[in-house]
Amino acid sequence: MTRFVSLFIICSYIFSIPTFIQAQDCEISTENILFYSCNEKAIISLRFHPLELSHDADNILSVTGAYSSGDRFGVEGLAFDGPRLVSSRFQGWDGIFLVSPDGTPYVFNSKDIDLWRTNFDLTIKKDRKKFIELAQAKNWSMIQSHLLISDGVLDLYEVENARRFVRRMFFTNQSGWGIYQTKTSLTLFEAANEIKSSINPDMVINLDMGTYNYCQRSTNLGPKACGELLTNSENLTNLITIKLTEKN
Repeated sequence: MTRFVSLFIICSYIFSIPTFIQAQDCEISTENILFYSCNEKAIISLRFHPLELSHDADNILSVTGAYSSGDRFGVEGLAFDGPRLVSSRFQGWDGIFLVSPDGTPYVFNSKDIDLWRTNFDLTIKKDRKKFIELAQAKNWSMIQSHLLISDGVLDLYEVENARRFVRRMFFTNQSGWGIYQTKTSLTLFEAANEIKSSINPDMVINLDMGTYNYCQRSTNLGPKACGELLTNSENLTNLITIKLTEKN
């Protein structure tokens, strides 16, 4: 009997370990994270101009995603929303942000996209054409930006006399995904080093701020701005919106 009880206790401990580890993975203690899916289950949608900025309590956070053109209105970089081709202006930035039809976000290097049992290199025109056709047919959405960390490794170099701004970034790791914002003005290289030292993510892509710095969070007291938009809201070209799937 004693041996049976001991064996039961040991087995219970062993099988409880994965749950404990998973819980520990969620414990990223930093005020820089605006949202982390490991703590709250959520889905993402990419929204494009024209945008309606009315408040929805279920939309826990909305931020600007891809860069917007300064000299001509529109999203910069390749962008689409299901069958709608928003921008065909593919850029050399190697960060690809994709959202599946069920609201799951993915970050890839533009030269190495593994989806649907196929590897795509978007810098090759025929690969890019095939990828766009397939992704749109499957109702995926996409924007493009600078990739800062790829597979846990810095994906950029330090640039002399680079300008410093507060930075906002989208990250993924084995436990989930989220949005991180620096407290101080940093270069992209410094921001990439900060987020790597702070939470050691797998993939990190830069999000637009500057003139198009839209950021709104839902709180118990209603919507709260977490960014300073320096242009008319009508000029916003795209947003990343996070919606909770389980209400507290």
